[in-house]
Amino acid sequence: MLFLRPIRCRDCRQRFWVRNPHAYVAVGSALTVGAILIALVWLVIEQNMADYYVGPVSEIELENPAIPGNGNPGRDHEEHLNAATTGVKPPAGTAATRNTGPASPATPGPADDHYFTVRLYQESAEKGDSDAQYKLGLLYLTGNGALQDFAEAAKWLKLAAQQGYGPAQYELGLIYRTGYGVAVDQVQSYVWLNLAAAAGVQQAVTARDEIMHALSPKQLLQAQKISRDWLSARLKPKTTGEKANQAEPGD
Repeated sequence: MLFLRPIRCRDCRQRFWVRNPHAYVAVGSALTVGAILIALVWLVIEQNMADYYVGPVSEIELENPAIPGNGNPGRDHEEHLNAATTGVKPPAGTAATRNTGPASPATPGPADDHYFTVRLYQESAEKGDSDAQYKLGLLYLTGNGALQDFAEAAKWLKLAAQQGYGPAQYELGLIYRTGYGVAVDQVQSYVWLNLAAAAGVQQAVTARDEIMHALSPKQLLQAQKISRDWLSARLKPKTTGEKANQAEPGD
């Protein structure tokens, strides 16, 4: 009866049922609207599920581990270190260790060698690889995969920073700010954060500007001159001997 409509003959006064074209249009429109509503609801559900997805820890990397501060340097750096305690990848060219059989005594894996991760980076770091030096410094800084040793962390981060490695310069600026492994030095903190910002580390801009407010005008001029001189010296062509004798900013 939905698709029929009644009509009455004027001559015989009889009632007849004929096809109702408007009913088909109405039903078609209702079905279309219903399908659109269902699709919208499904998209909303899918979006909400995607928003709550949390990736596995293995997806976390330390390529850009830095986070901007909120005005509390000690707490900011501790939160930053906690965020950086997982996901350190081995240096390029290092084969991944798989549990495919009995481990060879000559090649201990992570399960039976507490210093496995450190040893992965140590060789490359000692050869002057700035990325390995930076990540080795982070291992010592966080104490995840290595004994926490702020002096060692400062040593390796400084070596990487002196090669112009931006993320290491940022970390070194933070530890000069908080005193992890080095004496607190606001001028040196500004210098390294300034160099990191110049290298394109965006988080260093905020941290540098926070340090700037803690410096006197004289200290600020000194820190900016040290930064300028260091960068200028690095951009100049150097002989092998000059590169070996390049000093830390401020020395």
